[in-house]
Amino acid sequence: MEDLDVQIGALAQRQHGRFTLEDVRAIGGDIDDVKLRVRSGRWVAEHRGVYRVGGVPLTWEGRALAGCLTAGGEAMLSHLTAACLWFPAAFGPTGMVDVLVPRHLRPRRRSGIRYHESKVFELASPTVRRGVPVTGVARTIFDVCASVRDDTVALGALDEARRLGLVSWDELWTCYLLHRRRGRNGTRRFRRILERRWGKTVSHGRFARLFERLLDDAGLPELTHEHPVVVAGQPYRIDLCFPLWMIAIELDGGEGHRHEKAFEHDPIRNNQLVVEGWIVLHFTWQRFLEDPAGVVAEVLAAIKLRSGVR
Repeated sequence: MEDLDVQIGALAQRQHGRFTLEDVRAIGGDIDDVKLRVRSGRWVAEHRGVYRVGGVPLTWEGRALAGCLTAGGEAMLSHLTAACLWFPAAFGPTGMVDVLVPRHLRPRRRSGIRYHESKVFELASPTVRRGVPVTGVARTIFDVCASVRDDTVALGALDEARRLGLVSWDELWTCYLLHRRRGRNGTRRFRRILERRWGKTVSHGRFARLFERLLDDAGLPELTHEHPVVVAGQPYRIDLCFPLWMIAIELDGGEGHRHEKAFEHDPIRNNQLVVEGWIVLHFTWQRFLEDPAGVVAEVLAAIKLRSGVR
């Protein structure tokens, strides 16, 4: 059936090279047609009932979609797998594929796939991202809150969603209110990170979030991210700071501090901040990793200096 190959090829082209036995049957083929093509190498079996067109590049999106197709119907990627689709800068490709399915419809266990049977499946806000069915942004952040053990990772999802303009505060708070009524896991953490970022400038990058956590764990006051100032008539944002005490913290670990223009202008800007009354502290990623106690001590010393504590 040459027509079968053509139609499956067209379908697979829209699905990262993947298709199901049900797709074959809908076109008029059967399991014998599948077996023939698998034996010849034209098709490759990835899971029971899920196949890949031979020669299609192996990508993480394709593997994730194949996991989703095992559940059929309304299934979609969720939790940390969905976070990778939405926020690739903060979440690397997952080894385990998370798939959300309606209640009582959890499929048979398969290697590399973790099925989540949802009692509130109707609140998943399904959409498509990079050609793969996935939970909506707010629901994805909520599910991350239920999947991790601390707030830093969850804040990473929230910060990236806000930085990319993928979700509004109304959508986030509505998601919280709807799920709170159902007693969902992750509700407390979701509310906590929303309250922590509510009305504040979005954190810029993982280094800033980890630095923030280091100071939090040490009991220091809350930092402000990306604080706007005017330096020598030019607008600028300080990476982290304590505005009350005019203590600026610059994190020299990102690309923004490495190129030639920044190399020439950063010292000028820092000098101007000092002239205008700021204490400017610089920390590199290497210093942060190797001497966290020293980092905390320097920040604390600056706070004591400005607050008059001896």
